[in-house]
Amino acid sequence: MSNGRSGPPLFTVVAFWAFVLGGLVFGGIFVGNWRVLNARTTAARQTGAPPPPLVTLGAGPVSVSVPVTVSGPVPQPQATGAAADKPPQQQIASSLVSVVKNVLPDWQGTDPVNILLLGIDKRDDEPAEGTRSDTMILASIDPVAKSAALVSLPRDMWVSIPGCGPRAGCIGGMQRINVAHAAGGPELAVQTVTADFGVPIQYYARVDFRGFQQLVDAVGGVVIDVDQPVKDDEYPTPDYGYQRIYFGPGPQLMGGEQALEYARSRHGTSDFARAGRQQQVIVAVRNRVLQLDMLTRAPELLGIAQQSLATNLQPGQMLALAKLVSQIERDRITNVVIDTNYVRPFVGPDGEDLLDPNIPAIKRAIASAQKTAAHPELRAKVEVLNGSPTPGLGQKAADLLTAQGFNVVRIAPAERSDYSSSLVQVLGENNDGAAQAVANVLKMPATAIVSGDPPADASADIRIVVGQDFRLPTTR
Repeated sequence: MSNGRSGPPLFTVVAFWAFVLGGLVFGGIFVGNWRVLNARTTAARQTGAPPPPLVTLGAGPVSVSVPVTVSGPVPQPQATGAAADKPPQQQIASSLVSVVKNVLPDWQGTDPVNILLLGIDKRDDEPAEGTRSDTMILASIDPVAKSAALVSLPRDMWVSIPGCGPRAGCIGGMQRINVAHAAGGPELAVQTVTADFGVPIQYYARVDFRGFQQLVDAVGGVVIDVDQPVKDDEYPTPDYGYQRIYFGPGPQLMGGEQALEYARSRHGTSDFARAGRQQQVIVAVRNRVLQLDMLTRAPELLGIAQQSLATNLQPGQMLALAKLVSQIERDRITNVVIDTNYVRPFVGPDGEDLLDPNIPAIKRAIASAQKTAAHPELRAKVEVLNGSPTPGLGQKAADLLTAQGFNVVRIAPAERSDYSSSLVQVLGENNDGAAQAVANVLKMPATAIVSGDPPADASADIRIVVGQDFRLPTTR
């Protein structure tokens, strides 16, 4: 049974993007200032003047000293063309971004990087230890393909928790997946996801409510396009009471408190719907942090992250991961919510509402999310029509595409069976890359790709018409 308190699904993911990207912009400022410091120190040695003063930004293991004032002429790159019209602050930011790309360390290794993002259901006056994780999100980053997949795992899944006994509330080693953090902290949560779903997880990151709000406020808020009204008459307040919140449809700028409410609210909807709203905010925060003017707030972002985030990532790994994440294009980020397609609701031994996971299906969903992120063309909906007189030829072409990971949504006969040449019809916009990928798999020439006007009831992005010239590709 739910404990009646809504947890923080969003800030965990935001912490991942903003902390990593915050590391990127902080690194940019540090490197840029380090070069200036080097130039001023050299000049000071020549003139006998003292070097510029330093100040420490942040605290703990990521503290870095940088110059706070620079006087005198320092060589600067000259902006030309459109860049010359930018305000000086933006010109400096652009230069720093360029420096970051050249100076920050590269991520070492080519294996996928898996990070478990944890949101814990606690308030300011409560310890993190012994607290259940309200949200668990698997973030998988492919350093080679420059892609990322985020998979939300529902907290009420009934799973096996390694080493969990009766004292932690486990029955035969089984309990809700969110109990893993309460029983053994982030380390046991990582072990549980790895053991149940076969995903090797190297790192974890855990954040709190206050850090999320401060982070969103620090980047100037986020713009969210609310697609469905959100109304919650039982949203929890800091004093353990309840209040009503409401978000109407349409785009709106949300500050930290509003964004947290939008992400945490679950009464009137479901945990799955809440996870879907979380996916919206991921994109909004990522885009916000990547804006050039966020560079000026890097020390603030770093300070918030250090105070609010617990992680086993080392500072050097943070900067390298920041650089890697900054190179990932939006279309190479895949978001998946493990919902009723992968779990079956049931009532537990004490009358609690639980979810029975389809382990094989969830494993396939995770693998598919990772593959789709690396190959965004696989997201396109493909229909295959048999326009040849050979029965079953369309089905064989569809089977080949499905085996390669394409999303085939319909297989049917064409309106006629006398097509002499096969066609790859592009329906709608931004599907040219998917059409080319489909043609490559089916060994169709580039001349087979044509643009078509989709019918009003079109359910596909790409339409394949198998003609008389189609031959199944041979495999070796």
